[in-house]
Amino acid sequence: MLINRDFRRLWLGQALSLVGDYAFDTAVLLWVSTEVLRGKAYAPTVTAVLLMTVSVATIAVAPVAGTLVDRWEKKRTMLRSELFRFAVVGAVAAAAFLPAGSVPAVALLLCIGVAVALTSAAAQFFRSSRFVVISDVVPAEQHGRAFSYTQSASALASIAGPAVAAPLVMTAGVRWVLAFDALSFLVSYAAIRGVTHRASGPGPATEAKPRGRAGLWCEFRASARLLFGNRVLRGVLVAAVLMAAGTGALNALEVYFVPENLHASPSWFGTLEALFGAGTIAGALAGGRLGDRAGHTRVFQGSLLLFGLLLIVYSRATAILVAAVVSVLFGLALGALNAVASPLIVQQAPRDHLGRMMSVFDPVAQLASLAALGLSGVLAGTVLDGFHGRWAGLEFGRLDTILLTGGVCTVLTGLWALVGLRPAGPASAVAPTPPPARANARP
Repeated sequence: MLINRDFRRLWLGQALSLVGDYAFDTAVLLWVSTEVLRGKAYAPTVTAVLLMTVSVATIAVAPVAGTLVDRWEKKRTMLRSELFRFAVVGAVAAAAFLPAGSVPAVALLLCIGVAVALTSAAAQFFRSSRFVVISDVVPAEQHGRAFSYTQSASALASIAGPAVAAPLVMTAGVRWVLAFDALSFLVSYAAIRGVTHRASGPGPATEAKPRGRAGLWCEFRASARLLFGNRVLRGVLVAAVLMAAGTGALNALEVYFVPENLHASPSWFGTLEALFGAGTIAGALAGGRLGDRAGHTRVFQGSLLLFGLLLIVYSRATAILVAAVVSVLFGLALGALNAVASPLIVQQAPRDHLGRMMSVFDPVAQLASLAALGLSGVLAGTVLDGFHGRWAGLEFGRLDTILLTGGVCTVLTGLWALVGLRPAGPASAVAPTPPPARANARP
């Protein structure tokens, strides 16, 4: 069950951290909207800024976090990240226990914003370190299963965290939810501390501390050259961008697509989202196992092509039952692709670049999702507003045209992946890219 003892502890630590993250975000948003700024007209603007803070902190900190993680001892970095988040969330919880009105609303909002930024930043160190440690403690032939379990834990936490936090805030109060969130990081710390971690994999050891002030930017550029110079890594990045863009467009338009194109009640939107989440969990579990048996590259190619085809089918759907079936299949394709993408990165990148690899993939995918979300909303509300076209006997409107375009682009990329990406060889076949010479180079 869950591969081995060390991975079980890592999985438990990840699950608790993620539940704490999602619960913290939910509790803070409810606190701001129902107590701190109750009845204020600008409350929605403040909550939007808090949500943007998470994305901005992730994108800004991830490159530095990945580079530093490649230098530092990974398990120790994870432990310190958990202690740091416990301290930050604990401080916010302590502020929540103060009598109402004892802290000015502006000062309280500033503290909350700083806490959200700090916890989001610390999460980048945790995620990059965990990625490397998993690749070390799990045998290579089981990497697909391991990363499928981590993807499933992430999807479950995204459901469980808000689902638990919201009713608790309304019944027990935000202070107790925040205290629970803080304690979740301590329990995660205890689970991870029991992991026996020894560095393994190709490339030079990276656990020693660097001498002097080594150039973070030079090290990051070295990994960027490796990423864009490797056919498989480059293909995984392109797929991650397109999948993120596709899901971003869906997130922006689906709430309008349901009544406008599917001719169904808007209440079906939540059902479609739930079906998509269930499919993502199932796809991650199935994709990881299938990748270990049939090859991660083959599953990657098939999932990418399937996602594009499904997006095209979804764009042409006019019945809610068809959309429901496609939503489940959407999740299956996305979950499978996410599960096998991580083993492909581990196979193709030297171990001393893995932290920086993750520091590129995560923010780039998030940027693509945000860009697609914004662009889709703008196009649907301005340029394509009122658009009606006809081609080859088919009718096209503003929303299905956007989704169809994304599906066609993804299918073309999937076809390229079928031809251009051969099954990946082992990581040992990949020569590490030496960093550029500098005065204070690490040994």
